[in-house]
Amino acid sequence: MKLLDRIAQCAAPVLVAGTHGIARLPGAGAYATAIAACPLRLVLTEPLTRVCASLAYADGDRLTGCLDLIHVPATRLWVEWPDRPRREAVAAALQFPDAGCDEVLRAGVYLTTDATGRHGTARTFWGATAADAEPRLAPLVTQFDLDLPHDGDGAAPRSVAEVFDGASAWIHSDEPTLAGLMRCLRFRFDPAWAAYYRAECATAALRAAVLNESLATVGTDLPVVFALCLLLSSRMRLPVRRPDLRRLNRRRARAGSPALLDHVEVSAPVMSAYRVDGARDGDARRTPRLHHVRGHLVRRGNQVFWRVPHLRGRAAFGNLRARSVTLLFEPRATAPRAGRSDAYGAEVARPQRAPLPFGGPP
Repeated sequence: MKLLDRIAQCAAPVLVAGTHGIARLPGAGAYATAIAACPLRLVLTEPLTRVCASLAYADGDRLTGCLDLIHVPATRLWVEWPDRPRREAVAAALQFPDAGCDEVLRAGVYLTTDATGRHGTARTFWGATAADAEPRLAPLVTQFDLDLPHDGDGAAPRSVAEVFDGASAWIHSDEPTLAGLMRCLRFRFDPAWAAYYRAECATAALRAAVLNESLATVGTDLPVVFALCLLLSSRMRLPVRRPDLRRLNRRRARAGSPALLDHVEVSAPVMSAYRVDGARDGDARRTPRLHHVRGHLVRRGNQVFWRVPHLRGRAAFGNLRARSVTLLFEPRATAPRAGRSDAYGAEVARPQRAPLPFGGPP
């Protein structure tokens, strides 16, 4: 079952034992009605998830150099993907082994934006592999502004405690692939979760751990969505399929089960694979040793080239069949302005996706 259907059918609140009794906190069920009424719901295939994750964290000009081309295609949008290919692509691109929790089967975000599609908020959800596990909602609300200047971070919170009092935090990273993107994102706690953490986190170290691990939960998701929006806004048409759920929903209705939600499945027509053919003879210069070249972005004006991952150098396999894909965009008159689990073993319930090599407010 898709994550969007599990959320739409979820009604149970999140009940967590605290020092002041049982705390009732907002969970995935709080968004059941919103996702059921969402006008555009996209479900990514595994190859497209890998492509979007590779685009988000590619070398070359990076996604940061294409932010003026990105627009969220609807004021309310649901995007869902299988989480394993995202984890693998992010781990390979950022060169750290742990980019998520193996128990997470699917993940998704619900975005609300203004009319331009460049400013809005996102809530992150995930579903575990266990059949009886309820879908989870991240306590952090992600705010994005693609028109923020990229030459400064603004005023940072003076302490971690301010974040639990309503201030926004952001991820400061020395990784150049991430730094520009992360300046466009701000993270704040849902008010109910912030109140719970203020009551339960007795030490500054515990508050910092909660914040860092919460940031790690959602930190690498929205760039993947931005990469998808870049593909959707180009002239290249992604293959889409609208599953016909009428027959299945009739059977579910007879069995007394709720209907499944309509959605659009989006696939990757290019960049999902590459092939090497026979060797070329007669090259004048000596070729380098065979080596792998990571996928990377190159932008020239309104043309964005995606150099697919390929082999380079001398080998018995020979030459690449194709090495680049061109994404064309309409000229624009304006330029941008200057582990997931239930608990952590401590006495505070915290959302878990594996920690990343960067942390909370600088």
